[in-house]
Amino acid sequence: MKIARHISVILALSLFLISCSKDEGEVIPRSKLAEIYAEMFMTDQWISGTPGVRHIADTSLVYEPILEKYGYTSADYRKSVDRYMDDPERFSRILRTTGKLLDKRLTSLKKRKEEQDHIKALEKLLHQLKYEADFKAEEFFPYLFDEPY
Repeated sequence: MKIARHISVILALSLFLISCSKDEGEVIPRSKLAEIYAEMFMTDQWISGTPGVRHIADTSLVYEPILEKYGYTSADYRKSVDRYMDDPERFSRILRTTGKLLDKRLTSLKKRKEEQDHIKALEKLLHQLKYEADFKAEEFFPYLFDEPY
């Protein structure tokens, strides 16, 4: 299961970052951490699906801008994971919230894709209608439009 593998990668990174430093940083609120994890997962998916990037991406460098986007640092992340790992149920709720956020994002992307497909179909129809409107039968079949004898 790809999701489980990517969550495992994120958790492994989390444990690594925890081992580096425990005293610095502030604890990220659970809801924000769930948003951060969702974005980390989407970034990880993009990296996995992009052959040229997959081999050169350093996940710790890739995730740092995500943390900065939300106003946090690696030290904040390490402290947060350390705190939430002490309560597995709370950490599990964070991951469930992350899953719900990812499901909402997927639903949104599917809807957007359907809208884009619908627009393409309309554009194709408009093109066909324009072609039919430009068609002048008298140019191709002049004998049908001749005056009667």
